[in-house]
This record gives sequence, structure tokens and C-alpha cells, in this order.
Amino acid sequence: MTRHRGRAWGPSLAHHCLALGRRVIRETVAFLVPVVCAGCGENDASVCATCRDALCNSILTRTLDGVPVYSAAHYSGRVKRMLLAVKRDGRVDAASALGIALHAAITAALADAEGRGIELATVPASLRSRQRRGFVPVDLMVRRAGFGRSRVLAWRRRPRDQIGLGRAQRTENLAGAIRSKNVRGRRFIVVDDVVTSGATLSECVRALRLSGGEIVACATVASTPLRLATPGRDQSVTRSGTGATV
Repeated sequence: MTRHRGRAWGPSLAHHCLALGRRVIRETVAFLVPVVCAGCGENDASVCATCRDALCNSILTRTLDGVPVYSAAHYSGRVKRMLLAVKRDGRVDAASALGIALHAAITAALADAEGRGIELATVPASLRSRQRRGFVPVDLMVRRAGFGRSRVLAWRRRPRDQIGLGRAQRTENLAGAIRSKNVRGRRFIVVDDVVTSGATLSECVRALRLSGGEIVACATVASTPLRLATPGRDQSVTRSGTGATV
């Protein structure tokens, strides 16, 4: 039995075909039109070798609500620009490199977890963001990482924009905003592209636990360096070796 399993729960056929069509168009354009590196602007590379190296040097770990969080890189410099290129500019051509980094973080989380039958629960995207982008960045990165994911989380309500909010304000803003399907007896790694204050991951952990799920870890591509950790929620970031990278 494999350590990880995904549960297919796809959208309607029409929505799937539309999303697939958009993906084919984007990737065809990216192939035909000369590109620059999403991390540094170097010509003729979606992600150059230097930026790829910045993604997978080692694994960063922190703790959130008693749950270990594994990240492949600091959310700064080249890594930050790559993630923003995918999320803001639709640079799906950069998602493969980010997927490799996410694979490293998920693999590290699985290696430290006990037992089998662990599923990946991705942080949900709002309908508005899905319609605007035509894809969900974290779901795309999970696919590029070579994993499947379970559709168990959804937004209960739309919170206000998190930009400019402090950690306590972000937590209050997201409180009760995410709901989960009944997942009693199931085990999860919660996955997102980046962890900043930890409020979004914390809300996903809360929703899954409330619905009977067990959270063994969280995994992200990147983690924002912590300045003022909140006791009992986010502790200091530590760096482990490169054994889990691919």
C-alpha cells in the first residue's frame, strides 16, 4: 500500500474541458514565444538553473498549532518572484520547477509521518480567483509535483483581503471561513504554496479536525522568515538537510 493516496472528485466535464483548453493554450504560447526566467529575468529559460537551485537547497521546518510545517525555501528574492509570476502573471511554465520544490517538502513530511493512507488536502481557491486565473496555482503545483489531492476543503464565506493585516487580525479574519467534508478517520497533509503568518493553514487544520480528520503535517513551497513568533502557534524556522530533495 502506498503512503499517499488521492481521491478523485472532479468538476463537471464542461468545466474540466474548459480548464484543459486554457492550459493547452497557455503552455503552447509559452513554448512558441521566447520567455525570460520567472525568478531573475534571464532570457530563454522559464526558470534558470540558479533559480532552480534556490528552490531546493534544503527543507525548512516550523510548527503551527502543534503541526510540523515543511517548506522548500524562504519566501524571498528569486523564490518569491517565481511564485508571484505563477499567481499574478499566469506563468504556468514556471510551475514545474515549483512543483519539484513542493515535491521535496511533501516527501519530507511523508518521511517523518507514521502510518499509511495519508492524503493531501490543498488550501481551497475562491471561485473568483479560479475564474480570474483559469487555474488554481497550488493544485497545479501539486500535479507538477507528481501527487494527487483530495477535494475536502472549501470556503464557507469570503474573508476580506489579508494584505496589511497583522497575525492576530489575519487569524480573526479567517476564523470559521473554511469548511471541510466529513473526513472522520482520514489522515492529511495540508498543502499550500506559501506560509506567511500561518493563519490560512491554521484555519484549514481547524476545519479538518472539526470534521474528524487527523493532520500529520503541512507542506508548502516557501515559508516567510519569522520575526515575532507567537508562543504555541508558530515557532522558529529550522533548516534540515537536503536528503529529501529531488
